[in-house]
Amino acid sequence: IGGVAVAYYISTTVIAAILGLCLVSIIKPGSGDQSDFISKDGVTINENTNTLDTIMDLLRAAFPDNIVEATFGKDATELTEITRDDGSKYLKRNLQFKSGINMIGVIVFAIVVGVIMSLYPEESAPLMKVVQAVNDVTMRLVTLILWYSPIGIFFLIAGQFAGVENFGEMVAQLGLYVVTVLVGIAIHFFIILPSIFFAFTRSNPIPYYYNMLPALATAFGTASSSATMPVTLKCVEEKNGISMRISRFVIPVGATINMDGTALYEAVACLFIAQVNGISLNFGQVIVTGLTATLAAVGAAGIPSAGLVTMVMVLNAVGLPVDMLAVILTVDWFLDRFRTMTNVMGDALGCAVVQSMCSKELAEMDQDTELQMVGEKS
Repeated sequence: IGGVAVAYYISTTVIAAILGLCLVSIIKPGSGDQSDFISKDGVTINENTNTLDTIMDLLRAAFPDNIVEATFGKDATELTEITRDDGSKYLKRNLQFKSGINMIGVIVFAIVVGVIMSLYPEESAPLMKVVQAVNDVTMRLVTLILWYSPIGIFFLIAGQFAGVENFGEMVAQLGLYVVTVLVGIAIHFFIILPSIFFAFTRSNPIPYYYNMLPALATAFGTASSSATMPVTLKCVEEKNGISMRISRFVIPVGATINMDGTALYEAVACLFIAQVNGISLNFGQVIVTGLTATLAAVGAAGIPSAGLVTMVMVLNAVGLPVDMLAVILTVDWFLDRFRTMTNVMGDALGCAVVQSMCSKELAEMDQDTELQMVGEKS
């Protein structure tokens, strides 16, 4: 059951990220006359590379030689044009250490450590307590900072708007960005997820969607999949007939790792920022964006605007300016509600898919339970 649930969540998250990349590449919300939009001083990206080098850099970054060093920088391939004595030219590859967090390497290292800790729970218990303590302290620190965040956000947005030379152009591009995200969420919400539901359950998704309206309304109001979890459990169990053995496992796991809307949003936002700054990403860099968006979405917390935190990871992975997040902040509160609705609906549909695919296992569990009860009575 756990394997099927995780496979479903990862698959839908990858599909959402790919959908976002396709839409933003087709609609191009950040394209236009960038010279009139915003100053791009300090925006740099390694353009002197190709797709293969980018993919190889990604694989190299996933397995850093030193995890401590990975928190400070990573190696990246640069192509240098060399002129021979006869006048001909060729490109020479060099590995250059660049400052910035190697997010891919840190994420892979954390996943491997987490898997090993789960395999040896007794031996890793002291380390688990340390990790939980660090997590609790970090969350309290972040909570404290959030009380002052409105002041910082105000000046971030004010600083970005102060550099705008054509305010109308900025509003038009930001509006098109919102439309791109909403179109992607609508396609995923009304077409892709119901299609997956029908393919595995052979049932009409419309009644299932209707029964989830209370959970969707709560998700829109709270912008938090974790806060919506009790309502989601009630809807899938009482109205859609999902077994508690499925829902009580799938829904909590989904609220943690199933972030379809967040993956789509981060993929669109990353390419939007690149387009606004007049940066052209090659195919390899787009793949890095999609992969990082998927991993970042899986690691995002089920709280309001958690995607903005993980967005920094996606931007750092490609080398895009993090300060451009200030522009996206102006509409994030609105888009976050639709992202949460998509995440919650994905969790609910995942319960039906898992229950349909694991029906034999559930029947065997019922038989074992009945035999055990008969044995106890006798």
